[in-house]
Amino acid sequence: MRTNTIFGKLFLSFLLITFLSFGLSIMLSSTFFKSNLRSFIRNGSETMQDRVVDHIKFGYSKGWSRETVIDSLQWGVGGPERAYQFYDGRGQLLYTVGNRGRMIPVAEKFVQDALAGHRVREEIEVNNRQTLFTAREIQDASGLEEKVIISFSFEFDRDVNRFFQPFMLSVLLTIPIAIAIYFVLGRRLSRPLKEMSRSALMYAKGDFSRKVEVRTRDEIGQLGETLNYMAAELASLENARREFLANVSHDLRAPLTSINGFLTAMMDGAIPPEREKHYMEMMKESSDRMMKLVGDLLDMARIEAGQFRLEKVRFNITEQIRKTIARMEPQFVQHQIAVDLDSPEEDLYTVADPDRIDQVLANLLQNAVFYSPAGSGVRVSIKEHNGSTVIAVSDQGIGMTQEELERIWDRFYKGDKARSRKLGTGIGLSIVKHILDRHDAAIRIESEVGRGTVFTITLP
Repeated sequence: MRTNTIFGKLFLSFLLITFLSFGLSIMLSSTFFKSNLRSFIRNGSETMQDRVVDHIKFGYSKGWSRETVIDSLQWGVGGPERAYQFYDGRGQLLYTVGNRGRMIPVAEKFVQDALAGHRVREEIEVNNRQTLFTAREIQDASGLEEKVIISFSFEFDRDVNRFFQPFMLSVLLTIPIAIAIYFVLGRRLSRPLKEMSRSALMYAKGDFSRKVEVRTRDEIGQLGETLNYMAAELASLENARREFLANVSHDLRAPLTSINGFLTAMMDGAIPPEREKHYMEMMKESSDRMMKLVGDLLDMARIEAGQFRLEKVRFNITEQIRKTIARMEPQFVQHQIAVDLDSPEEDLYTVADPDRIDQVLANLLQNAVFYSPAGSGVRVSIKEHNGSTVIAVSDQGIGMTQEELERIWDRFYKGDKARSRKLGTGIGLSIVKHILDRHDAAIRIESEVGRGTVFTITLP
């Protein structure tokens, strides 16, 4: 297992979390259990101390000898887990009950503290066993030689082992099971990521046909759906790019071929001198078309590079529309399209980049000419509405489907090839949208197949 893979990292993370969790659980459980056990044993020892003292007082009241009292205590309260030692008022050991009668060494300081009326609670080690002892003065000990009682409890280690032996056994059994579960889960989590990685490599090589199989609805499933969506978009963009290159090549080849053919014919003397001007006008038209295409390409390059600049000024937008229509009049005449301008009596002014607005209007009018049948009309209207300038360009052309309307602003996108006459490269409207967005202007499209299209621009 390699640690530089997502599976290796997940598995090692799971192991680290497991051991830290179990280690912390063992440490906290040990601390809390031992603390509670100490309190429980001490309380029990103090209760037994009271019973032992009462037993001694009872025995002496019945006239028992010390030996009889000690023997009765050995049978009653002695045993392997508890022991008691009694001291006189000078701190001298009198006798030991339990621990087979053997004396347990205790520091004299603890006995003196008990004679002074303090309750002493300490831990010592007796015969390699952790032992809790409690020392206190015997109350109402008049007539008794026993003045201090110390109780010893040897059951602490035993009770700790009773808890921790099965607990540790369960931990040792649980950890391998947890590791096995982590291994399976890690494999299951990393498998779709590996598949996505292979798919991403295929996408990098230009093969967008591979799809990621989405099995879950979690974040990994969402990532798979995102990759599939990205692949579909990249495939669409790649197809559009190839079509764009083909269109650009065609749009450049056609006027270049025309210009080259006319120049060759003129150099060979195949064209009469009186017809040269006519053919030079045709070459001029072809060169204008190429310049328009190259200009669009340069604008798209500037947009993608973030170098598209605007120079906003206040200008007469009505006059600008008149100039644009007048400049494009030869195209209208060539395609037999009538253009009508509907504007208020007073010219309207706006603040924008006049050259870019002219570019927007020219693109929209050119589209209207390209997609309108001969003998139809194009209408341009301008008006003021709620402090904004509203410009509408409507035609009587072939219209657009809903799918075309949804993708009309995409770069390189062209509508139905069967109806689009293969005119344009699909970047003009994308540039229009970018220019209007930079002006904080809105554009709305209304279209119906066979009935025409209306582009409505609202300039703030």
